[in-house]
Order: sequence, then structure tokens, then C-alpha cells
Amino acid sequence: MQPLSDYFSFKSNPKAIVELDGLRAIAVLLVLCRHAVWPLYSQDKTLFPIGEWDILIPFLNGWIGVDLFFVLSGFLITYHLLKRGVNSSFSKIGQYLGGRLLRIIPAYFTVLALVVLGMIPLYQIAPDYLGVRIIYHLLFLQDYLPANIVVAFWSLGVEEKFYFLAPFLLLLAVGQKTPTRCYMLLGALVLLPLLFRAITAVLYYPEITSYGDFFTIFRSPFHHSFDGLAIGVFCAFLYSSQLKKGAPKNPDWAIRIFWFSSALLCLQLFGSELLGKIGWYQKIFQPLVLSLTFGGILMGAIFGGSPKYILGAYSLRVIARISYPLYLIHIPLLPLCLTLSGYQVGNGGFAFCQFLAVFFTLSGMAALFLHFVAEKPFLLLKDKMWSPPLKNIVATPD
Repeated sequence: MQPLSDYFSFKSNPKAIVELDGLRAIAVLLVLCRHAVWPLYSQDKTLFPIGEWDILIPFLNGWIGVDLFFVLSGFLITYHLLKRGVNSSFSKIGQYLGGRLLRIIPAYFTVLALVVLGMIPLYQIAPDYLGVRIIYHLLFLQDYLPANIVVAFWSLGVEEKFYFLAPFLLLLAVGQKTPTRCYMLLGALVLLPLLFRAITAVLYYPEITSYGDFFTIFRSPFHHSFDGLAIGVFCAFLYSSQLKKGAPKNPDWAIRIFWFSSALLCLQLFGSELLGKIGWYQKIFQPLVLSLTFGGILMGAIFGGSPKYILGAYSLRVIARISYPLYLIHIPLLPLCLTLSGYQVGNGGFAFCQFLAVFFTLSGMAALFLHFVAEKPFLLLKDKMWSPPLKNIVATPD
């Protein structure tokens, strides 16, 4: 039986790539920053202006944290499937899918129930067609239908579709006769959502300029938004191949690609508001550019080119471990945090900082509670399902 102290700890797995915890923590913090600022900034417009630039621009651009999540998910799911073995055995695929359900559903259904039952103070949802909305949220269709219970739930629809398709995609990829054909297939997968978005933008919705329409048509649907997932898959194949060859950690190219990609990310994050204007670039090319940037950061990190003492820090590890419940619960807590902090539009920067402190503290406490009550018991069960070594490990392309 596991000691109680172990259950409430955040020990590092010696076999894990610790840098990924740091990236996951950064991803969820970016998303929280976006959702904390957006409803207020849309009314105040400027909170900490410096000339024509506002210090909160990086907060507004925090939505790109979801793209980082997608890259990490694509990498981790693919890497673990390759490492543990993928073949035509449907029992293994069933075991994998069962593990995914145990990972995603308990915390998600818990927060969904809390919201629908009105158990989160001050957070209200429209009662219209609520039964229908609950049903398609239970079926993870909120990337195509409106995510109008909690808007952040849209990405779960994208992730779940990828989880289902991932083992079949890998079977197709590893079944290619040559490594070149395998990587060509994976490269085509990376470019496929760009093609879908281009067709949609040119033939069907060339005049869309509002954020709401952009989100519904170009950002949310799975077939338009799996750039990051596909790049994560590509990175996993490259990483597995290099491990098979015994590639060294911390090569010069890993350091260069990590810092170059990080600099490129900073230019995008700290520049202008990325979705301040909706044009051809935002509709067609921006998701791929962001995903490629995160793919470069990921590749640099997993090959030892990043500062491990930062990305492997204990504080980031804790945030990473509760990142999923934190992502689920933070938006429903926003009205309560605004009330508790006393913030109102026009109060100024100091009052806004007070609101941020309340928001991050309360969200973190709620996420810890959800992690230990609704997430970790099922994670332990999932680990038991995955613990027996799987045979017939598929060789990745050289």
C-alpha cells in the first residue's frame, strides 16, 4: 500500500524527461494569463501602457500555451506508444485507450458536473438547450459545436480525437517500407491542417475578420488545429530514432535550436497582439509557425539543449502535475476571483495585480484539490494498467 506521504508528494520519475514538466507548466501559466487579462483588457484596452505598447501584451498572447500543450501531447503520446510497442493487437490499443480515458475523463467530468450543477460561486451558464450541450460535451464534440459551458474545454475535443487516432496513425507510419517514406507521411500530416485552413479561407470564409468567427471556424475544429499534435508526432519519431542510434545529450545543435526557437517565441509573445487583427496570416499560417517554434523548443529541450536547472525546477514540476485540473477549473473561478479582489474596470494596475494574486492562488488551491481527489487515484490505476512491459516493440525509422 502506498504511504500517505508518497500520495501527496510530487516526486520526479527518474525515467522521465524532466524538461517536459517545465514546458507543461509554462504552457498552463500562459493560458491562465490570457484568460485573466482578456475580459478586462477588452474593456480597459490598456492597463500598463508604454507608448503604444502595453506590458500585458504577453498576457493577451498567452493563448499560444494551448499550442504548446498540443506539441507536448503529440510528442508524449507517440513516444510512449513507440517505446511500449504498437502492432496489430487490438488488446494493446484497447489498453492504451483505456489509459487515456482514465487520464482525461475523471477530472473533466468532475469540473463539468460542478459547473452544470452551479456549485462554483458566481459562475453561471445559459440554461438554453443545456441537456444537448452536456451531451456533446460528454462526447468531446465541443471543438465543432460551441464550447459554451467552459470555453477552455474546446481543446479537449481536439486532444481526444488525436488520442483515438494516434495508434492507427502510428501503425500506418511504422508500416512504411523506408524511413524516408515514413517521414514524408509525417511531414504531410504536419501540412494537412494548413491545407484545410487555406481551402476554408479562400473558398468559404474569405471575409472573416472578427475573433469570434475566427475561433469558431479556424481555431477550434480538430481538422484545422492539429498542427502542434502532428509536429509532436514528428518530433517523437526523430527522438526515438536518435535514441536508437545512441545520440549524445547536449549536442551543440540542440543548444542552438532551443535558444533560437525561444528567441523566436519571445518575438511573437512580446511583440504585438497576435490576434489583434484577423487576416490571411492568422487564419492560415500562424498556427503552423507557432507549432514549429514550439517543436524547436521541444527538440532542443529533450536533447539537453535547455537549462535543466530551470525547466526541471520543483516549482514548475508541481505546476505541471496539476496543470490539467488547473486548465479545467481556472475559467469558472474568474467571477469569484474578481469579486474577492474587488477589481472593477478602471481601477488601475495595482488593483489588477491584486486580482491576479487572488486568481492564481485560488486556481492553484482548487487544482490541487482536484488533483488529489479526482485525478491522482485514476492516474495510479492507469499506471497499473501500463506497468507490465509490452513486447514486440516497433523499431522507429533510422
